[in-house]
Amino acid sequence: MEEENTFHLGITMAGAVSAGCYTAGIMDYLFEILDLWQRCKDGEVEGVDPDLVPKNSVIIDAMGGTSAGGMATIMSSLYAIRGKIKPVKEVPTDPLKNQNVLYDSWVHLDDNKNGKTFSKIWNTDDLSNKLASLFNSNVIDAIAEKSFKEIDEDLEYCCHIRDNLPKFISPDLEVLISHSLLRGIPLSVDFRAEIAKRRIDSPNHSTFEHYFVSHFKLNQGIAVDENKYMWLNPFKKQYADKIKLSTISTGAFPIGLAYREFDQTQFNDEYIKSTVKKIVVGDFSENNQDLKDRIGLNNFPENYISKTVDGGAINNEPYREVASILEGKFPKKNNSKHRDFGLIMIDPFPDNGYSTEEYKKPKNLLSVAPKIIQTLWNQSKVKRKEMIEQYDTDYFKTLIYPSKFYTKDDLKTVTGRDTKPLTSASFNAFGGFLDINFRVHDFFLGRNNARNFVQFFGSFPYAPSADPKKHNVHPMHESWTPKMVEQFQIIKKDGSIYLPIIPDMNMVLEGYKSGDKRFEYDVRFKPKYNSDRLFALKGKIENRFKKILNRAIEDTNEIEKSKKEYPISDKLIDKEFKKSFFGRIGSKVSGWVISGIKKPAKNAIAKFLAKFVIKMILRDLEDRKILKNND
Repeated sequence: MEEENTFHLGITMAGAVSAGCYTAGIMDYLFEILDLWQRCKDGEVEGVDPDLVPKNSVIIDAMGGTSAGGMATIMSSLYAIRGKIKPVKEVPTDPLKNQNVLYDSWVHLDDNKNGKTFSKIWNTDDLSNKLASLFNSNVIDAIAEKSFKEIDEDLEYCCHIRDNLPKFISPDLEVLISHSLLRGIPLSVDFRAEIAKRRIDSPNHSTFEHYFVSHFKLNQGIAVDENKYMWLNPFKKQYADKIKLSTISTGAFPIGLAYREFDQTQFNDEYIKSTVKKIVVGDFSENNQDLKDRIGLNNFPENYISKTVDGGAINNEPYREVASILEGKFPKKNNSKHRDFGLIMIDPFPDNGYSTEEYKKPKNLLSVAPKIIQTLWNQSKVKRKEMIEQYDTDYFKTLIYPSKFYTKDDLKTVTGRDTKPLTSASFNAFGGFLDINFRVHDFFLGRNNARNFVQFFGSFPYAPSADPKKHNVHPMHESWTPKMVEQFQIIKKDGSIYLPIIPDMNMVLEGYKSGDKRFEYDVRFKPKYNSDRLFALKGKIENRFKKILNRAIEDTNEIEKSKKEYPISDKLIDKEFKKSFFGRIGSKVSGWVISGIKKPAKNAIAKFLAKFVIKMILRDLEDRKILKNND
């Protein structure tokens, strides 16, 4: 039964590549303090004055994410469903010691006795059959396998959810994971004239939807209608496999990591149609009226199958989708100016626009070409509806992003702000693969930023003249006593008072007030990377590039062999460009020469590419001041 004055949360986790370790740290702290608060309400924590424990509740009803954010979303769901909250409160002396699924997935990655993750991404065992990615993506599969290892086919899931699910997680939790389909789903617009309505072959105008979503429901542990939803059940293999595929697919970074494939075993046609209709109108709630017969998919390809890549290629922050679930579940109450739900977005790389950048005009085709690619990518992610709707929404929404300050040894006096706080942001956000210490730093920065969010930014106004009887404060705070207000209040410089959405009971246990620890960090200084470790992999990096070149040539030859013959065209070309005797001899000689230098040329190219990658990594690390000077 829902407690009085319950506030509902939706959480969106943006794409981040290896900086998913930062997102994982945030979720680790949020789960910790929500669990601690509940245990304090249940009287299970010693040393806490019951008069300082607010009795209202906060429940997470929906989560969604893309790419690394989508993977972190699933890991957070697994963590909650298993029901054992074990926060990582201190920096481990052994960073590879097991902690919880969030830490183990994102900090360990695939580091183990068999090698380090960054070394493994240069292995070549994935190139035996086809070229699928720049990096060896077996590490992604290994991480997923490790996260899903606790499968119990005999578990009575409904009973497990009832008895083990944390009270701050809704038993009807919904989870959205985004994807980019390489095969578009046609959306037709009828342009037939009235006189031609009965003609089957009369053409329609079509656009193609490449954005797609895995929509999971916990559903209180009861199986769902698979034509509309996917069941969030990691304890049954047939459902765990679907969750796993969605997890690794949303993180299939284009070119860098291997593409994946969806077929009817993952999404049946009816599920695809239902989900595409939700996407078109941007409403993922159960009361979406557009799911009936309003939207027709007349040209839908039956038995749909498609390759898929990272969801961030189209939608890197699916916050509208998450918000639509909450809006459908918790409509605005009459005569109330307050909403009982809010949305948090976690974004390791928030966009700040181009206001401070001078426009640099491309001068030729070589400089225009990458601009065109970037333009198309940016355009595919434009959020038009979200831009308009922000002026009409009145629910709480905010952003948690990387923030770190330099301080004197008193940890109070600020001397500056770190403009590049994430170490895993290096190497185009693949930097976390370089060193587990980078990931440890960012994980705990996530925890510290989450602490500051909970204790300061995640709050509602509570004016000095607040009178709960007049309902001029948020309903969740109407039951708070003066003693609670005194403990958790946030007093701004202008004298205005705010109260947190989630009271951090660590403040009570450790005896401090809001803002006291704002500039304290579990890992105060960023680790430095030793270039010797990167140079030690030079030969391995070169070898992968050589194998990639070989595989690319073999794949190209296979494609050429599979092409249809064009006898008329080939005959005309041969006739028009027929060579003389000496021309034919010259072609053979040049062929022999090219064949002879082919291997040295590939070696030179591979060496060049390896040098380029190493130089790019080291320069980026130096720019971020996290490269160790070995001189």
